[in-house]
Amino acid sequence: MTAPLTQRRDPVKIEVPKDESVRLGRVGLIALAGFVIGILWPRLAGMQLVPRAPVEDDPRPAALASASPKPTPAAAAPAQAPADKAQEPQAPEVDRVKIAEMTVTSCRTAGGPDQKDCDAVEFDDIARTRLATLAACPAGLGNAGVLSVGFDLDFEKNAVSNFRSGQSTSFEEPTAAKLVECVAQEFKTAALAGIKHEHTNYTVFYKVEFSAEPAPKDQAGSGGDDVVEASGRATVGWNVALIRKQPRDGEVVARVLSGTNVIVTGRQDDWYRVKYDGKGNEGWVYRSAIGL
Repeated sequence: MTAPLTQRRDPVKIEVPKDESVRLGRVGLIALAGFVIGILWPRLAGMQLVPRAPVEDDPRPAALASASPKPTPAAAAPAQAPADKAQEPQAPEVDRVKIAEMTVTSCRTAGGPDQKDCDAVEFDDIARTRLATLAACPAGLGNAGVLSVGFDLDFEKNAVSNFRSGQSTSFEEPTAAKLVECVAQEFKTAALAGIKHEHTNYTVFYKVEFSAEPAPKDQAGSGGDDVVEASGRATVGWNVALIRKQPRDGEVVARVLSGTNVIVTGRQDDWYRVKYDGKGNEGWVYRSAIGL
């Protein structure tokens, strides 16, 4: 027998093209470019892929949140002042008090004797501003007369002290004493720094003339027969002073802010009738609210 023929087979070879890595690199670049375009293009085109979360202070629906806001008439309207802020009152036709020129009765240097020939210490402007508040002092309301008030200027201690009534005072002693107390209270915070002077101590006197200006009989909110007619000016010291239609528990008709000037027209116990705005509206305010 003849032996079978054995077929000879060649080994299988796999050849990879040399430029395959270049093709894979191109595919990667194309995929990266497509990814970047897919992310950036909607934003550049202004497209919104998902709805935005609503903003708390944006009253518009979320679908309209991206729209351009339009100004509303309310936004353009000017802010209105509080309705209860009182207007600045007009000054009374007749001044409640008249202040005469300052008189320097004596001066001295520390440790020296009193002298009569003194320089005109520049304290008059400060004194007049504070003495003018006597128009609202309760002791002088409704009373006519002259108060001669003296005090000492001590430049070493930077203080005004030793307040007293002078011989020219026409008020009775109790009334004069209360007026002097008002003066002392008003000068409590007065400072002497920066005032030109030649001596260290001065004694000065002022004459303050009070005029009794009666208030009209038909003013609203009189509060009863025991109302004492008066005239003067005062300044609100509380942050907000309540103005009532009647004393104590009357209806609140206005709220007046600190620093507002009011015109005093009458008094009933611890309550004062005042004109609190430029229109002449009247009401009652508690005395400590206006520093009385």
